[in-house]
Amino acid sequence: MRLNRHAVGAFAATATLLVGGGAALAASSDGNRGSMCEQRLAKIAENRGVSVEQLQADIKSRLLARIDVAEKAGRISSERAAKLRERVSEGSLCGARNHVRVRIAARSMLRAAANFLQLDRVQLRAQLPGTSLAGLAEKQGKTASALEDAMVAPAKARLAKAVEEKKLSQDRADEILSKLEKGAERLATHVFATK
Repeated sequence: MRLNRHAVGAFAATATLLVGGGAALAASSDGNRGSMCEQRLAKIAENRGVSVEQLQADIKSRLLARIDVAEKAGRISSERAAKLRERVSEGSLCGARNHVRVRIAARSMLRAAANFLQLDRVQLRAQLPGTSLAGLAEKQGKTASALEDAMVAPAKARLAKAVEEKKLSQDRADEILSKLEKGAERLATHVFATK
């Protein structure tokens, strides 16, 4: 298994708390994204000759089938599969963009943590099972708070640039940064599953 799958799978539930914070990476306050998504779905449904509801049902059915395959292959636990099924069943397809942003934010934080710990992906993958990022930092004589600061530093720089370029208000940037900091703390203290 690759680190990305383990890492994203292990803390996806935690990372979903960052939904608002994941938008920081886009540095945009455009409120029309939901309607744009709905327009795209309508166009796809029209091209396929089905209703939007039928298209959404088909997409959800395919997602549920992928969850079943992952569970049967042992890539995810039954408990995780049940949670994912619930999210797919209750979720909106146009809200899925936030989950992608959260995953991007989480991966960015993992890369920053690896850099802080002076580990490459292979080394990090080998050392994470059974411990946390904060635990690895402490073994190196570094503090968890310094790790968390390093994890949000790239996003903090992008937010500052977005504010400077007037793409984002300072209040919104502060709000996003606060959510990212909370997410970094959760990710840093999360104990990763053993292989």
